[in-house]
Amino acid sequence: MRHTREVRHTSRIPDRGSKSSKSNGAHAAPVRVVLVDAHQMIREALASLINEAVGFQISASADTGSEAVRICRRSAPDVVVMPIELEDADAMEVTAEILRVTPQTQVILMQSSRDESVTLRAIQSGALGLVSTRDPASRLVEAIQTVAQGRSYVGPVTLDVVAKRLANMGPIP
Repeated sequence: MRHTREVRHTSRIPDRGSKSSKSNGAHAAPVRVVLVDAHQMIREALASLINEAVGFQISASADTGSEAVRICRRSAPDVVVMPIELEDADAMEVTAEILRVTPQTQVILMQSSRDESVTLRAIQSGALGLVSTRDPASRLVEAIQTVAQGRSYVGPVTLDVVAKRLANMGPIP
């Protein structure tokens, strides 16, 4: 069974089922982030980027999808960041499993391709954030801030893919 969330067609939209009202203020608890990538260098680079931003804490990292699910089950992080192209598993299935075991966790998927079917599957899997690896690094920080508040984030490159797909669908009743 897939966990689905409604995602609208703008960069940042309030999610009707928002469970979080966290802010990144000085006295707020840091947003706990889990990084997932098969490549240690990528995880370290992302950790460096995220640690520079105020209000975030890298709570764990994983090199496989199954390890990410175990970490989430054990520590219920606020946000998981992982690529759509996982080496060991289907990222959309991993996303659905993370949301099943820790529904309060938000997932951001990073996408390197512009394949519309992959983008749409990512949205259907329940990922609240989609960021293209073609976007500047600052977009990932913005995405983490946004999804930690329970709102959807779709970066401009990814939004372009979705908008083109919707334009080709024809009239919506």
